[in-house]
Amino acid sequence: MTGKRSRSSVMNFAAFICFLLSLTMIIILRLSQMPSALEWYGKYTDALTSFEQWIQQNGATWYSVLIILANFMLKAVIPWFPISCICVACGVLFPAWLSIPINALGAALLFTIKYFWGRRYGGGNAEKLLAKNEKAVQLVERSQLGSAVVLFFLRLFPCIPINSVSQLYGTSDMGYWKYLIVSVLGFSYKLFSYTIIGRNVYDPMSASFLVPFILLFLFSGLVLLALNGVISLSKGELGQS
Repeated sequence: MTGKRSRSSVMNFAAFICFLLSLTMIIILRLSQMPSALEWYGKYTDALTSFEQWIQQNGATWYSVLIILANFMLKAVIPWFPISCICVACGVLFPAWLSIPINALGAALLFTIKYFWGRRYGGGNAEKLLAKNEKAVQLVERSQLGSAVVLFFLRLFPCIPINSVSQLYGTSDMGYWKYLIVSVLGFSYKLFSYTIIGRNVYDPMSASFLVPFILLFLFSGLVLLALNGVISLSKGELGQS
């Protein structure tokens, strides 16, 4: 019982932090519209505009696309920049109509590499941790979700390691294309948010920059609460059987 309360409390606290961060961003957005803030911010607009022009002239090349995709692939095999940083960097370099497809392709490459890595070498640490939790094994084996809903939910969930989930599903019976489509769809809201944040980094006091943060934190909090409820309900059902 203590373990359940501890897990539930931690997840609820994490959700609270997400909601608090979302509220903080809303306050910042509101304050940024005040005349005094606009006057202070106006001192830096020229520098930000110059930075944007320099990036467009020197950084947005097809070589940059290859470097971004290479970073996604490196992320699959060695500790590297968080995927959020890669997506933001792509958004900084390219307009949204181009950076979103590039990031989607990069994420698909990352998901693919780790999926077949799991096919070849097993689920790694994720599989070992799952095997130690008898109730988790029962939940997966007895679930009628066909794993696709679980995978979609795991991609939505903040802070769950992308590579561990991908490698674990490589050991499952789920076909590659189904796995890839569900993974990209589940990750799409984070991918879109990161990219839009990068695209508007030249205007950090704007709604275009702050609103994606607000939605990202808000949605992450809701997902945490939902997952906490699902886990509690599932464990309760298992305990009664």
